[in-house]
Amino acid sequence: MWRRLTPLFLAPLLIASPVAARHADPLGDGWMRFEVAAAGRTLAAAMPSATTPAGTLTIVIEGDGRAHDRLGRASPDPTPDRAVGLELAMAWPGPTAWLGRPCQYVQDAACSPADWTTHRFSEQAVSMTDSAVTEMMARAGAGQVRLVGWSGGGVMAALVAARRDDVAGLITIAAPLDVAGWTRSRGLSPLKGLDPADLPPIPAPQVHLTGAFDPLVRPAVVKQTARRLAGPQGQVETWPERHECCWVARVDEIAASLDPER
Repeated sequence: MWRRLTPLFLAPLLIASPVAARHADPLGDGWMRFEVAAAGRTLAAAMPSATTPAGTLTIVIEGDGRAHDRLGRASPDPTPDRAVGLELAMAWPGPTAWLGRPCQYVQDAACSPADWTTHRFSEQAVSMTDSAVTEMMARAGAGQVRLVGWSGGGVMAALVAARRDDVAGLITIAAPLDVAGWTRSRGLSPLKGLDPADLPPIPAPQVHLTGAFDPLVRPAVVKQTARRLAGPQGQVETWPERHECCWVARVDEIAASLDPER
């Protein structure tokens, strides 16, 4: 499957030296792109090339990308035109990494349109992401993980958090946490896979943010699920934002909402 030669692909070629990385690395100062083995498949990932052992690593999971074209047909390539998750990761304070979704930015012969359409939240997809999180924590020398997900990445973050006991926090941003309710509200075909709406409360500190002006993920559709997942101590808030804009500009505020001592 063909992949666009994006800045994320160019990054490994541009980190030959600290000087090259500082002046030419299109991911930003010192960030590098790599691939992680994930339950027999491959996922794209990125983190600063100079990493030091981190007690807690924040991993930002990318959104769904280009799942469909404008006519509703499955896209031949789910790599996003704009990687909002990557932008969030690169702006996030503290030890942070980014994780792509299945078939984004990678050459994987096993990829098929179901991976980014009907089965984007399948058991296989969640297992891949969970495995990649473990691998990235090992790379960073981290004992705990803080999972952050934008849009569909928030759904994946919640599904992964529910099966781990080392999650120090969960943040979702504009995420359709009630997948079945979201597809109904959008007049879409049901997805085949896992749904955070079917999960019990997740025993980790949580912040779930929705956008008041988001036409894709309306707050009323997902707030009930978000409140149940978060429990009485969690935060479920609606901010005056749209789906893509302007969460990146509020990264410090978002991070502080989970950890006020940052």
